[in-house]
Amino acid sequence: MNSKKLIGYILMTLAGITFLLYLTFPFLNLPAENKLLIIAGTYIINKVFFYSALYLLGKQIIVKIASYLPTWAERLIFRLLKVQKVATN
Repeated sequence: MNSKKLIGYILMTLAGITFLLYLTFPFLNLPAENKLLIIAGTYIINKVFFYSALYLLGKQIIVKIASYLPTWAERLIFRLLKVQKVATN
């Protein structure tokens, strides 16, 4: 596994963890002024991790996800992103 792919998976894992934190922070018993700051910071960090992971993993995730869509949507995505469909045996 090359380092770019490994870093992408690590960033996607961190995005999942920060998403769960983002969902749980509103229910914690924190002071009001700190709660909003922590939730906003967690949301921003989550987006940075998620979009960085998508940038690094890129086309391989899109190809895997597009295979579950209807054929017209799959063709549209592949045409817009200029990705070739991977043939499996």
